Amino acid sequence: MAMKEQYLGRSAASHARRQLFWDMPPWEKEVSDRRPHYIYPDGDLIASLLQLYFTHLHPTIPVLHRPSFEWSVTEGLYLTDPEFGGLLLSVLAIASWYSDDPRVFVKDDDTSLSAGWKIQMYFLLGLFGLGTSRPEISAVYMGLSISFLQLRGEYRQKREGKVRYEHELWRRVFWSCFLFDRMSCVFHGRPPGFDLDDDAVDLLLEVDDEYWDRGFVQPLGKPSTGSYLVHHAKLCKISGEAMRRLYVSKEMKIRLGWVAADWEHDTVAELDSAMKDFSDSIPAHLRWDPDGPTQGAFFNQSLTLHTSYHLIQIMIHRPYIHKMSALAAPSLSICTSSARTILHAASVWLKNQQRQPLPTLLNPVFVAGTIVVLNMFGNKRAGLSVDMSKDLAHMETAMEVTKSLESRFQPAGRLWELLRELQSLDPLPASYPVDGDPTSVNAASTGQGLPATEPFRFPGLSDGGRSPDLKPGVSIEQLLADTDPSRAMNGLFDDELMSMWMAAPANIA
Repeated sequence: MAMKEQYLGRSAASHARRQLFWDMPPWEKEVSDRRPHYIYPDGDLIASLLQLYFTHLHPTIPVLHRPSFEWSVTEGLYLTDPEFGGLLLSVLAIASWYSDDPRVFVKDDDTSLSAGWKIQMYFLLGLFGLGTSRPEISAVYMGLSISFLQLRGEYRQKREGKVRYEHELWRRVFWSCFLFDRMSCVFHGRPPGFDLDDDAVDLLLEVDDEYWDRGFVQPLGKPSTGSYLVHHAKLCKISGEAMRRLYVSKEMKIRLGWVAADWEHDTVAELDSAMKDFSDSIPAHLRWDPDGPTQGAFFNQSLTLHTSYHLIQIMIHRPYIHKMSALAAPSLSICTSSARTILHAASVWLKNQQRQPLPTLLNPVFVAGTIVVLNMFGNKRAGLSVDMSKDLAHMETAMEVTKSLESRFQPAGRLWELLRELQSLDPLPASYPVDGDPTSVNAASTGQGLPATEPFRFPGLSDGGRSPDLKPGVSIEQLLADTDPSRAMNGLFDDELMSMWMAAPANIA
């Protein structure tokens, strides 16, 4: 069009267009221009929820830049910019998972299940949606995030000379979406939303938030919390390669020539080697140490990286544990060992933290619990004399983690019931009642180990920041509605058990 205007003139181009088909109709413009009216909590609740968010979620999902975000909140940007207001409400809704303030719950509701810039908002809405009764909606919001990212394309900018704040923030949003997408694919078995070449996007600089305005230079000898996202992204690249090569259809394997007798064995060996190389590359402050310090961001980061690593190990070997092949025995051993490792790490978390578990623990713990209980069934049905006391303890950990998460994360209650139903297939000891109500988290334990909340200044909430049509306690639901785009293995594992294991539930988390 630019070349046409250069040669024919702008008037020729304008006469060729029928404005009826180019302009936004009045009825669409009315809806587009309509500004949402959100309800915001009191200033002290905003302060406490932001502290909880940046303490519990930000270290493992650093989609925001803390100093600039908090500055925008103190300046009252959410009162004038509805997109930032929606982002703030998304952050506060997620932080409410960790709060026992009565104001985060829906009035007159006797359970605790109600606690609860555009691309960042959709990403965080997707994260929040995982804890609702319709967790599948999170895939819709994640799809929006991915589509908008690809449309804008700023995250593809290569670093040349001086590091630019906005480009680094775009990369942070991209890699957060990338992790969310890949780990969801590992659990649900769906294709990834990103088809990423290794060098398509620069990895993040390993620089903490507070040094972004100091030339992006991390002090020498000080480990960075930013290292976590870099290494988790590398791990997720391996998971993407595993999905591309191991979980492809038979027709595609034939088309790509992946039909040699030893192809599967060589591919699994190659992926195992990549996993070992990754494990060796993890820096000291991100290595899981069950006997190390149990407070701070590095503990959460190392736990998440550790459990994700073993979940991906299970994903690589799971297709072969029911096949009569040379891979069956070692794959079964690796899956069982990884499952026990995940549950042991989760038990360390429960023992030391005594508070709400990380949501990132839920899927690895459920998968691990499923493997452990099916392994116990297999051993029992095969007549093997095996001491099951340790596996029973691991199973109890899986039940305890899902049970403790169900008070704020509704799909966790479904996963707990699935684990309980697995146990009921065979007379194994159970530690939980059949009809347990959602548990509550002790208010004192929720804040254990948290740094003191610093004084935070908030602008007064004017009438423009409130809506008479909305009731307190449902503003995040209103936000979700406003942005809803749709308005020798046969003896160990028999067919019944294997069908339960291979049919991973896709609508519960």
